[in-house]
Amino acid sequence: MITLTHGTAAFLKNNGNILLLKRGEHRKIAPGFWSGPGGHFEEHEMDTPFEVIYREIEEETGIIRENIQSIWLAYIIIRRSKDEIRQLYIFFGETSQTDIIQTDEGQLFWIPEAEMMARRYTEVFTAMLEHYMERKPNDRAIYAGVSCNNNGKLKMNWSKCEDFE
Repeated sequence: MITLTHGTAAFLKNNGNILLLKRGEHRKIAPGFWSGPGGHFEEHEMDTPFEVIYREIEEETGIIRENIQSIWLAYIIIRRSKDEIRQLYIFFGETSQTDIIQTDEGQLFWIPEAEMMARRYTEVFTAMLEHYMERKPNDRAIYAGVSCNNNGKLKMNWSKCEDFE
């Protein structure tokens, strides 16, 4: 039987730095890997990914909604992991708040954006961030990414999600 999981992650910027989370070694999913803060949808949030990401940002970083100047949905990634379909909503944004809290999720760091790729991410996040770095700075399109098996290696298929009407 196939089950569905919905999750979010945010990559917030402030003055050329990006907020990254080094996941704790005790975490079930991707222990020790780098990510943006985020988490899973709760049952009552299934239709509101923006509400989910605002909640997760505040819970995991202490950054409140009022201190987020902009946030936009950049990616919807779909991948299969055994009998689970994982759908991830990835956001990018700007915040004026630099003071952060630490939680049991892992450790948060402000990293110069130019050094962002020098971290160990999951294969899916690495592919997404590489795609993001190739985008034009003012590109606010939503891209859908579907993971595929290419002879035992990840291949991401990217499509710009556009209205056709």
